[in-house]
Amino acid sequence: MLIEGIRETVLDTANRGEELLSAIIGQEETKRRILACLLAGHHILIEGPPGVGKTTLAKHIAMSLSPIEVIKDCPYHCHPEAPVCPMCKTKLTEGGKLEVEQIAGERRFIRLQGSPDLTAEDLLGDIDPTQAFKYGPQDYRAFIPGKLLKGNRGVVFFDELNRVPEKLQNALLQVLEEGIATIGPYDIDYPANFAMIATMNPKEHAGVEQLSDVLLDRFDVVKMGYPESVEKEEEIIYRYGRRLDNAQVSPDVLRSIVNLVRATREEPWSKELDQGASVRAGLALYEKVQAMCLLSGTNQASLADIRQVATSSLGARIKPSPESKFYDDPLGLIDELAKDICGK
Repeated sequence: MLIEGIRETVLDTANRGEELLSAIIGQEETKRRILACLLAGHHILIEGPPGVGKTTLAKHIAMSLSPIEVIKDCPYHCHPEAPVCPMCKTKLTEGGKLEVEQIAGERRFIRLQGSPDLTAEDLLGDIDPTQAFKYGPQDYRAFIPGKLLKGNRGVVFFDELNRVPEKLQNALLQVLEEGIATIGPYDIDYPANFAMIATMNPKEHAGVEQLSDVLLDRFDVVKMGYPESVEKEEEIIYRYGRRLDNAQVSPDVLRSIVNLVRATREEPWSKELDQGASVRAGLALYEKVQAMCLLSGTNQASLADIRQVATSSLGARIKPSPESKFYDDPLGLIDELAKDICGK
């Protein structure tokens, strides 16, 4: 769905020679494909491993949107000149005054976390028993909108879409196709005009569901991978890693941190792993190395600091393959890698 401000934001930024998705370092082709999807008004499904910046990307798109006028206190963000929800329509019919306010881009961002425990009520809404007793179960005032409806005229970020069961996938179909939601006991449709940016982990990850063909047909699928080079990954860590006061990390130590993390994703060590360490793991290691050097009474991080914290920072963030000799000892694998890269 093409929502207000997306096309203008994308084109205006490009015309000024700036990059809308500058929060993501590298990934140039991926970013161009995503911008094309936004301009075309399509929902986007980003496939990629954890920790590569998918959430950061979605938030950045929403925050870049210009403010819009909405009817104040309307949970559906109705347009003042064309209200669509039952609450605003009833107020107009009864001669009530509709107050107007502006909401910024960050208020147009709704996040959903994919989980087997997620319900259709979480997505579409549910009946408030207290209000139902007061007004009747079919009165719109008894209905509490779900997150999809609260995302009207905004961006809905659905993280790990392929962790939700098929029944819940089916609940998304009408909303994605028509921009409206039909709620069981009500005779009216609710507005749900939003741009959805969903993510999914690679199919080989544990705990994921198969997405149905009819649901996939509602998305443009874009693949997003790890940073293309050591330099790009260093830039990400330097920009987004938290810096501890009085702790210094030299370029050589930073390079070793990145080399250690990337080694879990590259041959020959990647043959031992079903899942290597992500960029997020590199950020954790970078921050932990600073902490260790301060505990050691120095303000200059060293390769020895990397060796001391590598297992605790990365051990839980990798997954040895069943055939690996490190299958029952992921910490041993990280320890061997740290010795290989940082010295014994």
